[in-house]
Amino acid sequence: MSKPDGLQHIKCFISKQIHFYLLLARFTHCICVSGHALDYCDVIDNFVAKNRELRSLELSTADWDAIALVTKWLKSFRSATTQMSTTKCSMLSSTHAIFRGLQEDIRNSLAELPDGAPVKLKTSLMKAHRKLSDYYTKLDESLYYIWSSLLDPRISYQGLLADCGDDISLKSHLELAKERLTAHINELEEFWKLPQEDFENCDPVQWWAGRRAQFPGLSRYARDIFSIPGSAVAVERIFSGGRDTISLRRASLQPETIRTLMLVKQQLRLTQSAIQEI
Repeated sequence: MSKPDGLQHIKCFISKQIHFYLLLARFTHCICVSGHALDYCDVIDNFVAKNRELRSLELSTADWDAIALVTKWLKSFRSATTQMSTTKCSMLSSTHAIFRGLQEDIRNSLAELPDGAPVKLKTSLMKAHRKLSDYYTKLDESLYYIWSSLLDPRISYQGLLADCGDDISLKSHLELAKERLTAHINELEEFWKLPQEDFENCDPVQWWAGRRAQFPGLSRYARDIFSIPGSAVAVERIFSGGRDTISLRRASLQPETIRTLMLVKQQLRLTQSAIQEI
């Protein structure tokens, strides 16, 4: 098996996930707006009642109840956005869990939907579930998502099998990913015998870096796989920082100078964060 090309697959993952992240960002914006509207619903109703031009836009009790339901649903998307935005540790192996969690929340919301709820709400939930399913199936197009889960010390192999349940497709993808790692099957089996690490306190990158002698082959794969970002957030931040560095008055900077400035800025940011955590 050839060694994964980290840079090439970073580009691949960014192109696939940027649309999903933008989708979550829109949901996050909606929850902020609807949340503020609910906080000031009485004020809004009074204002509309005093203005004839706005009477046609007056919201009924059922409308406010619908807004409250939607706001409740969107909290799951805001939580997913927060998880997808993290850059302090590798989260590629968490992508599957985030998608599955969102889908389960939507299914539960559909099951708990009141009988008198507007048809549009039910239709919207079904469309949201369908859209997430479309994105979720894209994860199966690359084995790197599954490899990241297989090599994550916080995730057990038996747990992955249990998550697959009776889904034959998921099990086949899991077995295929496992077969592609057979070049280091001895290391893989030894790795799976180790106790599962705590999800909150374990950094997979640091964990594998400390076990290079024990797992010389797998540690190289893990290094490349866990260096792939789970979303486009980190890259977008770099571009935003680049815009600040390459201003109109500094448009003639050489590429090497820009690279040095960006690296220095990032190092200063990391140092500042480390000092604040002390």
